[in-house]
Amino acid sequence: MYVQRSPSGATVVPNVIGGKVVSLPETQNFPVIQGSTGDTIHYAQSATVDVGVHAVETAAEVFKTWRKTPLSQRRAILNKAADILETKVDELAKREIPETSCDAHWPGFEVIFASKFVRETSANVSTVCGSIPDSEVPGTTSLVFREPVGVVLTIIPWNAPIILAFRGIAAALAAGCTVVFKASELCPWTHQLVLEVFAEAGLPAGALNKIQCSRSEGPAVTEAIISHPALRKVEFIGSAAVGRIIGTVAAKHLKPVLMELGDQSPVLVLEDADLQTAAENCVRATFAHHGQICFGTERIIVHEKVAQDFSRVLVEATKALPSAGHAITVEGAKRSQDIIEEAVADGAKFLVGSAQLTGRTSLEPSILMDVNPKSRLSREESFAPSASLYVVNSDEEALALANDTPYGLSASVFTRNHAKGLALARDLEFGQVQINSRTMSVNVAAPQTGFKGSGWGSNGAAYGIAEFLFSKHVSLTA
Repeated sequence: MYVQRSPSGATVVPNVIGGKVVSLPETQNFPVIQGSTGDTIHYAQSATVDVGVHAVETAAEVFKTWRKTPLSQRRAILNKAADILETKVDELAKREIPETSCDAHWPGFEVIFASKFVRETSANVSTVCGSIPDSEVPGTTSLVFREPVGVVLTIIPWNAPIILAFRGIAAALAAGCTVVFKASELCPWTHQLVLEVFAEAGLPAGALNKIQCSRSEGPAVTEAIISHPALRKVEFIGSAAVGRIIGTVAAKHLKPVLMELGDQSPVLVLEDADLQTAAENCVRATFAHHGQICFGTERIIVHEKVAQDFSRVLVEATKALPSAGHAITVEGAKRSQDIIEEAVADGAKFLVGSAQLTGRTSLEPSILMDVNPKSRLSREESFAPSASLYVVNSDEEALALANDTPYGLSASVFTRNHAKGLALARDLEFGQVQINSRTMSVNVAAPQTGFKGSGWGSNGAAYGIAEFLFSKHVSLTA
């Protein structure tokens, strides 16, 4: 659906606005390359500033009617979209595996959780309701309406392209907003499936519009969209570095931003923890998807009384892994490798694994010790299949080390003492804390909140819908 052929015969992923393919010259096409092989898979059409403006204006026109649709109609469309998505695992695999070099199981995992997010959002559509507060003025009735903010720009990355796109877009649509979806230039065909599913579910044309840009044209198009008077909110998911740029542009034009950025997710292994459970959860959350998950485990903080035993179990669990997969690009793999090698040059040692790169984009899974707390490996999101192990002599030291980061997305605590775990959870400066579960655990009914340098606002269920609503007070005097 929507895929074109260029005059030279190449497959081209287009921009789609108002349900129609945008016509652009072949010079606007850019190659989409499979990182693990270096092969050009197909081409994608790069949006221009005019195309970005057209997308906003189309969404603004459709907003006039979509905002008034009954909640039951929005719920029905979302549920149907979830039904349709669940039939698309094979189709998604055809797109996502070549574009992102992900493992064969990843598309199925994405479909499961994306559909769960959509269904949970659908179940919470009825939270789009107001209230009747008391009025101190005799003869006056106060009404509070929760209104959709309007047109939303949502910018979604490549690392969990289906989960993250459906989570945010479903919430915006449930609120009554319309959307300009800026797809990742690394996986535009994968992201196009989102548009196709919603269209098949009966979403009106123009309520969701999809564009993508080459890296060179992306900044200008993004600013043109954000600066447009009809654009009312931005959702951005991605790196902290790009988040700062988006935040600066949005601030210049006084546009609010919902952000979910990077993390340096810590795991605290206390002296009474089940070491086998803790090690297995650390390994799964560190090495899944080649470490390219924003709330994957990057720091493991263990009490000295169990450090030796835990290290042994952790090494065994790591060696049992068949592979960590591939980075999406050669540049991404090299950046991760550089961060690890810099830490080693600064005194870190491998407990298991190495910084060896196999092929173009596959790093060997590794756990490091004696990492300098000022190194990039300790301070930046590495997006590598690697974690650093730190040994502490008290729970207080573990807490201080865990919080010593600019990020605050997800953390875990492993302990048999639930009261202690809950107390630590309250003091951990992270938007979500798991006790006896991995940092990348997901509950679609709960908020996913970025704290400190990991973002602003919450995603998921009623919390996500609320991000796209504003409260309007209407007073009626008899």
